Amino acid sequence: IFLNNQRNSSMDLLRDIGQADQLTSAREENRVLQEKVKELTVRVHELLAENQSLKAEVELYRQECALPSFSKLALGGNHNDDNIVGGEAKGSFIDTMDDEIDDFVTSGNGLYPDDPAVTLPQIHGHSNPLCCVLHPDDSTLATGGADSCLNLCRWGSALAPGDESSVKAVNDAINISCGAPVICASFAQVNQGRGLPIVAAGCMDGSVRLVHCGFDFCGSERILKPESVGSERVVNGINERGIRHGKYVKNVVWSPNAPIVATASADGTVQLTKVGNMDCVMSDDDDDDGNNNHGTVSMEVIQSMHFDGPVESICFLDDGDTLCCYVRGTSYLSYFDLKDGCKQTKMSLNGESAGTGCFDEHASFAVLSLNPSPNNGGKYLAAATDTSRNIILETRSERIVRNLYGHKNDGFSNPKIAWSSSGQYLYGNAQDESCVCVWDIASSSIVKRLDVGMGGHSGFVRDIYSSRNTDTVATVSFDKSAKVWLRGL
Repeated sequence: IFLNNQRNSSMDLLRDIGQADQLTSAREENRVLQEKVKELTVRVHELLAENQSLKAEVELYRQECALPSFSKLALGGNHNDDNIVGGEAKGSFIDTMDDEIDDFVTSGNGLYPDDPAVTLPQIHGHSNPLCCVLHPDDSTLATGGADSCLNLCRWGSALAPGDESSVKAVNDAINISCGAPVICASFAQVNQGRGLPIVAAGCMDGSVRLVHCGFDFCGSERILKPESVGSERVVNGINERGIRHGKYVKNVVWSPNAPIVATASADGTVQLTKVGNMDCVMSDDDDDDGNNNHGTVSMEVIQSMHFDGPVESICFLDDGDTLCCYVRGTSYLSYFDLKDGCKQTKMSLNGESAGTGCFDEHASFAVLSLNPSPNNGGKYLAAATDTSRNIILETRSERIVRNLYGHKNDGFSNPKIAWSSSGQYLYGNAQDESCVCVWDIASSSIVKRLDVGMGGHSGFVRDIYSSRNTDTVATVSFDKSAKVWLRGL
């Protein structure tokens, strides 16, 4: 018995020693793995930095590819070259060098909206706001949310004294149910001193709601129905609920000089719809509450365009005579002359190809936001891409005027861009920062980050809108608030 007990004790001791050895070995392996993770993490950061450097080098290389014809001409080369016409290189930047110097050689004056004068908390309750836009007179802020509502807020009332003024402004706002999350919105523009009191809301279900935005509206149903359409069936892009696409709406913009709204969708279509003859007195059909207060408006699709990929961004140029589009998977912007049967002109996004005689079709990024410059007739376009790069291009040209870096946006982000009213600064969001970046265009550098430390948002900034008339910028964020930024004293 004594020997058996001794033997069992020895076995228990050996087992304990074995378990202790295994634990020690596991701990050592864990330590080695942690060290390896640290090494790999450092390497990942190094590779990311190298990647950004390579992107910059590629951009410089593309710009240098445009130099041969210019250099040959500058050095007294043959003026009879096929790419030289009248002593100037076709497509080269020799023609436009002076324009760049005139417009962007001088840094901004330091005056731009950076004061978060108004914060509208819980603008869509517990849901995230997804888009924002200011009325042409800047009095009303429209926001669309994941709660499937469009919100119309007189944000100026939040400037009144008292801590509760912002909450009251939110409570007094008008909420319109649109049936699906609202992911883009746009107010009808003022034309010859008059404008339709309509805001267009692009929704996740492919519909575009036309909403009466007047605060003097006395009806019970603000969503305007199209005239003479009486079925759910889509006819020429319109059914009884209004404009309709096959997939979610990516972008909605109004022409600056005509009651025409352009809508772009993930289904690869763009529709131009003429809107007019609004009758807010009412239709004969009762609504769910028994009221016959449905306004109607005429809607006529005047042009439909079909592309091979999702239409990511659109904008009007030339006072509404030109529509500019970007389609995912392409390496160019398409300009459509609306006065010439929508004649298409393609301009490469990869820089000028002077002297090469070829069109660079390599698509290394997607343009997810397009915005024309405010104070020179839309001479320049700002383009936000999904590769941590914002671009300023000369309109209807392949010339890249500036590349703006210093932020992060990849294919999983939602980059937005907006001009200051002076045209000297650009606002953009960043994927990994809860801030609005402000770039000085002349120096191509970020001069300020409007973050939580400056009264900014505490969550990802989803959308940015800048007034074209005043120093007013609106933003919405996943912190569930909307902010209106004014120029500080």
